[in-house]
Amino acid sequence: MTISEQIINDRQSLHKLIWSEPVQQAAVKLGVTEEFLIAKCIELQIPRPLEGYWRAIAKGIAPPVPSLPRYKDKESFNPPNQPDVQQATEPEGEQPLPSGPKSVPKGRPKSPNRSIQGAQLFSATKEILVKSPITQLGYYKPSKRKLFDVNVSDTGLNDAETFLLNLFAAIEKNGLRIRLAEMSESLRRRDITVSEDGSREFLYPSLWKPSGPSVICIEGLNVGFSLVEMTEEVPVKQVKGRYVRDEKMINWSRGKNSAELDYYSRRHIPCGRFRIQLYSPYEPEGWHQVFTQTKTCGLISQIPKMIKAAQSAVPIMRKEIQEQKERAEAQRKRIELQIIEYEKREVIRRKEEAFKNSVSELQGIMTKWAEDMRVEQFFIDAEKDIANCDPILQEKLRERLKAAKDFMQGETALERLLRWRTPDERLK
Repeated sequence: MTISEQIINDRQSLHKLIWSEPVQQAAVKLGVTEEFLIAKCIELQIPRPLEGYWRAIAKGIAPPVPSLPRYKDKESFNPPNQPDVQQATEPEGEQPLPSGPKSVPKGRPKSPNRSIQGAQLFSATKEILVKSPITQLGYYKPSKRKLFDVNVSDTGLNDAETFLLNLFAAIEKNGLRIRLAEMSESLRRRDITVSEDGSREFLYPSLWKPSGPSVICIEGLNVGFSLVEMTEEVPVKQVKGRYVRDEKMINWSRGKNSAELDYYSRRHIPCGRFRIQLYSPYEPEGWHQVFTQTKTCGLISQIPKMIKAAQSAVPIMRKEIQEQKERAEAQRKRIELQIIEYEKREVIRRKEEAFKNSVSELQGIMTKWAEDMRVEQFFIDAEKDIANCDPILQEKLRERLKAAKDFMQGETALERLLRWRTPDERLK
């Protein structure tokens, strides 16, 4: 066992480390993720510094470090250095919601079948969710985006946790693994329909999106999954800035005089039932399968079907990946051919341009030569004419002629011919 593993699995050592430096730095030092380290602290019941503690340390006004509390028997497996702790059926990292303590659902899996890794990751997700703001519809909307792909309301979190812990336990019992995909993997997250009737209502900004998909690792491939608490369109009223079901209006709208009712507010709000989607994160329109909770059929009873569907999707996704590689290879070849064709056209264009420029420049030199000859002839003829003028006037005319020669002095056609280049010289 490495030193990092010893520290992670020892309550005393981990408590000392967590209170000696921020959790981000501690995670880097131990070679684990921040979420995993938080989940481990929850699992081992290790208190962590509150927000602002490290700023208080810098100012010298921080409170004393609390002592490590005694481990309470509520985990499903014995923590390190606690051999006398009995196994319990509560999921690791279980924390009561702000509204009060929560009861243990009857359908919760027994400890021998408990998910370890999945429960740890969900505990870290849950801890962030319960501290996140809640929208008017009741959905959690965390600012941190590297979490499980779970969109639930505050009233549906316990039921979502019960289902996910059962699902994770069954997945890991089959030798599979749960994890959060890294952005460097370039796996695509697939959107999921929220409405119970399948319509695509606009719920932004009520829902949030994680930075990457949550995946199940099967035979070297990844199967993405996302869970959402569905919505139903019902009459609602606002209570303290929150939309809730208007039961009185619901009963009236179902009555025999419902046609006579005036306008009343209707919205899509969480209904307490869930939908989970399994999909291929390799293709935007690739394999996917949806399992929906109904009033007569829960999701827990469909877990074996989900695992079987995920396992049976492996050859389908392999085929999709192979087809994607073939399309990518075909695209690469098309691009190479386009580049070759472009380079051919570019060579022809450059040759034509070089020839055109050489001809144009040579014609300019010839024009300049003709002009130089005409100017030179002018000065010769002017000198002859001056010789025939009055002697007094000759001196003044020669001065003006000399000034004109100096003024017209410039680059000659022969000098420009020295700089002229042939088309081949231009291409070099």
